[in-house]
This record gives sequence, C-alpha cells and structure tokens, in this order.
Amino acid sequence: MSRANKILKNLSIYLYQHTEKTVTAKLIRRHACAFEQARIKMLFDFLFFYTLTLLPMLVTLLYLHDYLNLGITAVFAGVFVLCAFLMSLGVSTAVTGTVAALNTLLVPMISSFTNDLDVSPIYAMPWMMACMLGYFAVNLRTALSLGLLLFLYLGLVAYMKIHHLPVFLAPAYSSLDKYLVTPFLMAGYLVVFLRVWGVYYRNITRLEQQQTLQKQQQFSALINQNLTKQFLLLKGLSRSGKNEFMEGNLEMMDACFSEIEKQCDSAINFLDNTGATAGK
Repeated sequence: MSRANKILKNLSIYLYQHTEKTVTAKLIRRHACAFEQARIKMLFDFLFFYTLTLLPMLVTLLYLHDYLNLGITAVFAGVFVLCAFLMSLGVSTAVTGTVAALNTLLVPMISSFTNDLDVSPIYAMPWMMACMLGYFAVNLRTALSLGLLLFLYLGLVAYMKIHHLPVFLAPAYSSLDKYLVTPFLMAGYLVVFLRVWGVYYRNITRLEQQQTLQKQQQFSALINQNLTKQFLLLKGLSRSGKNEFMEGNLEMMDACFSEIEKQCDSAINFLDNTGATAGK
C-alpha cells in the first residue's frame, strides 16, 4: 500500500470514528444494554453511509442541471443529517429511526411519482431498506406500517397505469439515463446493505459470545466459591476429628466424621444440580 493510500485510509477511519463518537456518545452513555448500543450504531451507520451514497448523486444532478431531482435528493440527504443531529442531542433511536425510515420511504415515492410512476429497482431498494430500518431501529409494528404505506402507493401506481391516468409531470430523465445510473446505484445500495446490517449482525454475534463467556465465568466463580467454603469446612472438621481421636473422645470424633460425610454429600449434590442447570 502506497503512503498516499495509507494516509487516505487512516483519514477515512478517523473521520468515521470521530463522527460516530460525536453522534452516538449521549445515547451510548444512556443505554448500558449492549444490544441497544449495537442498534444505535446500526442506525448511525445507515445515516452515515446512505448520505455518502447520495453525495455523488448530488454532484451528478448538479452537473446535469436536473434541478427537480437535485432538490429532492438534497432534501433526502438533509433529513438524514437532521436525524444524525437529533441523535447527537440524545433523541431516542425510536424517534430518529422512524424519521429516517419515513424519509427513506416517502422521498423516493415523491421522486418515483415525478418520474412517470417509476417503480424500478432504483426506488424499490430504498423502499425495502426503509421497512428493514423500521424493523431493526424501532419495532415490527413500525415496519408493518411502512409496508402498508408502500402497498398503498404501489396500488395507486398500478391503478394509474392500468387506467392510463397521466401524471402531468414530464420525466426528469430518460430511459437511457435510468439504465446507465442503475448499476452505480445498486453498487451503492449494496455497500449500505453490507455495512449497516452485515456489521450489525456481526456485532450481535460478538455480543452474544461475550455474554455467554461472561455467564460461564460467573457460573465457574459461583462453583469455586461454594466448593471452597465446603472444603474449608471439611478441613476444619477433619482437624477437629483428629484432635478428638488423640484425646480419646470417640463420640465427638464420630460426630465430626458424620458432619464430614454430610458436607461431602452436599458438595456432590451441588455439583450434580449445577451440572444439570448448565446442561439446560
């Protein structure tokens, strides 16, 4: 790797980590639950990388003087920036996630409507991501509500197409433009998918492994603590029995040995019970 590439990579990592810390710091401190922290980071990744995907589109639309789609895309990116700002103020992921999901659903709908009711993959992919974001960042009810809105819009498009109802808006781009831009948008959406939900699932897996290891360590510590207490008690009883034997007090010696036998049975039962619990 050349020096310039290394510097660029380090700069990119620094900017990402610094931005993530600035946006998520308050929410991370507020939520001690590791799974909630993973969800906060997932929402940030969605806002961050989707906004990065929109930046080349803004430059291209400005170069092509496509001011209608430029305005729509600028609003699209602006709402994501607003969501990141709300997160930095400590607004919950439920609120910011809902706003981001609605933005991902509604703004492409507006663009779709103004471009002759286009429902090609360049719009279908954001709509699917909106529903996924609603589910992972908020809850199932939100995802179903977003899905219902999408169903109603697609039903409207189908009705207008079947009955040949005009939109009265000239398409901002031609079919050729759509075919040319679709591969690049799909590549951008793939990056968003892999980064946001791929890393999210990886974090969840790591958290589950950490929690399992922590439970095992706590379980082992509990066993060691209980057995240590019983072994110390057995050691004391054995010394007492030895002293009673040396003094010829056989009755007290028998009592010590009986207590030793009880403690051994108790330790065996404890190991059996903990083994059965661990098996579950």
